[in-house]
Amino acid sequence: MSPPTRVAFIGLSASAWWAAAAHLPYLKSSPDYEIVALCNSSVEKARAAIEKFELGRGVRAYGDVEELAKDKEVDLVVCSINVAHHSTAIIPSIKAGKNVYVEWPLGHSLADAQSLLELKNSHNITLANVGLQARQAPLISKVKAIIERGGIGRVLSSTWAGHGMQGGGDVSEGMKYFLDAGVGGNFWTIHVGHAVDYVQAVLGYGFTTPPKTLLQTRRPTLKITGKDGSVVDEAAKMETPDTIFLHGTLKSEVPLSMTFRTGAPFPGTPGLDWRIAGEEGEIRITAGGAFLQIGYEDAKVEVVRGGKVESFKMGEFGEEEIDGVPFGNVSRVYRELREGRVNCSFEEAVELHKVLEEAWKGNGYPV
Repeated sequence: MSPPTRVAFIGLSASAWWAAAAHLPYLKSSPDYEIVALCNSSVEKARAAIEKFELGRGVRAYGDVEELAKDKEVDLVVCSINVAHHSTAIIPSIKAGKNVYVEWPLGHSLADAQSLLELKNSHNITLANVGLQARQAPLISKVKAIIERGGIGRVLSSTWAGHGMQGGGDVSEGMKYFLDAGVGGNFWTIHVGHAVDYVQAVLGYGFTTPPKTLLQTRRPTLKITGKDGSVVDEAAKMETPDTIFLHGTLKSEVPLSMTFRTGAPFPGTPGLDWRIAGEEGEIRITAGGAFLQIGYEDAKVEVVRGGKVESFKMGEFGEEEIDGVPFGNVSRVYRELREGRVNCSFEEAVELHKVLEEAWKGNGYPV
């Protein structure tokens, strides 16, 4: 049996929900991985996280990404922090020749992502992965399989409607950065960015021409709420879009229409309603929200053909021995990395950045 992959984690802090909920379960339980180092904003915070998550006394604590990059007993560096700081955090490790796993978005802008791609190529990094993990979801595999076996005949078109859950008048303090146009992480790049990718994972990658988009900020201010639900800012300026429309034709010749708005869906309706129409039937995918990269216990795939409806729910999509919310899809990414396969390459991430930034600039938002 091969020795475990030695992981250094940037951003696994005592207060980091996503890193702890999505990455940590598999890394702690799998014999294929071993967390050997943590890097946070200070050595003290790294030590606090090591203690909180019971990682063991042998795990090394860093407060400087340059020092982490010098650690020769690290095989893979995982970066799960605010996208505004991805480059600063990961560049030293790339220069040191280490494999990397960076959350989506890769960079805070297209230029930033392209710079990371060029750096990765110049240092011949073997594995450089970007976290667009909905590609790994059993639900996505199920829908692809239905289409590939001719379950609805030739695909004619697809419509996707999603909701942001937050942002309908208020947003949590932890997501306040979504309001800042300069950060690079917002409802367009993160929420819709993930969705554009997983829709293409099913229907085919690439647009024939840049899609037509309408991005608008309909709420000029939002309330910011603290962990206890109290309002900490009555009128924080909203600089990023909360209402989004995207229409285009994929290179697979499938017309695609996507609509997204912040806030909760109408009571009794799903947070995601994605339909794929074919010559002989139709697929409908519904879930409590649009974030299939995270997953939902209520996610459902329905197929109608010849007047008969077949329904599949969580647990019936296929291979799911490591399924769970929200760590299931991230666990699959780690399993693939262990086999030397990336879930999403830097090259693929840059292509998605191009689509998003062209629309961003075309709708008058600053880069």
